[in-house]
Amino acid sequence: MKENSKSTPEIQSINSKIDDAIDKMDVEEVERQLAKLSEERPLSHVIEDSKVFAKRIIKQNRKGVNNMRRSMNKSVILVACLVLTIGATVVYGSDLFKKFMFYNQKTTVEIRTNQNISQGEAERLAKDAEDDYNSPSSQGTTEKAVERTFSSIEEVEEATGIKIILPSYIPEDFQIEKDISVYNTLNNNYNIYINYRSKEKENRLLGVTIITQDLLEDSTVVTVTDAVHKDEYKTPSGTNYSILKEDEGTIATTDINNIKYAIIFMGVNEEEMNRVINSVDLSSYIE
Repeated sequence: MKENSKSTPEIQSINSKIDDAIDKMDVEEVERQLAKLSEERPLSHVIEDSKVFAKRIIKQNRKGVNNMRRSMNKSVILVACLVLTIGATVVYGSDLFKKFMFYNQKTTVEIRTNQNISQGEAERLAKDAEDDYNSPSSQGTTEKAVERTFSSIEEVEEATGIKIILPSYIPEDFQIEKDISVYNTLNNNYNIYINYRSKEKENRLLGVTIITQDLLEDSTVVTVTDAVHKDEYKTPSGTNYSILKEDEGTIATTDINNIKYAIIFMGVNEEEMNRVINSVDLSSYIE
């Protein structure tokens, strides 16, 4: 794991234990060490929980995608630490809701807010969060994600009240996995993970992630990932997706109202990806 220049011996020890736990695919130990890391480096901003990423990456490891370990290492740092080197910038929304996307060389930074902040203020917010991470004396909070596992789409919809939309086209060699993971996260939102795997090749994977993004009054949420923006894609029905790359994976993501919808591909060719993306009908999310 890449060490921060201001890491203490305690933090270096925690980082080493996280790496060992990833090698052993020990989810519980990863969570314990992440909790310790949060105590050593508390934040003055509420940041979405990195444990969601930890479990997802380790689950991919069990399927034979060992290079995803590098993503886990980076996510532990980057979800908690905002490193902003401005590349392309996109701003959405009105005075009631704004979303700032900073596409950088190595990261994507997203700021969602229902406060009327300017782009300059958003940039300063990201820089302030980076400074807070580098200051061991800072006091802050992190939200713990609570995981539940369901065995059917119907169970998930009943428990969350969220309509689950899946692609109508899935390559023939894929089958849906039995367990569907649902996390209660920041501001009583949900992260829903539905995975498919190939019956023929271990490193051929497909996942659908549905995330609700409701904000409390006068609140701002900042998220950093090591997914890098590569392209934009527009479906024949007119839905715009951002195409991101994360190691060997490709992520197609779009936002409709309070829903972030993402499709994750590994070992899937471009023609298949386009067919999957084109087959998704998100009209139920439009009020």
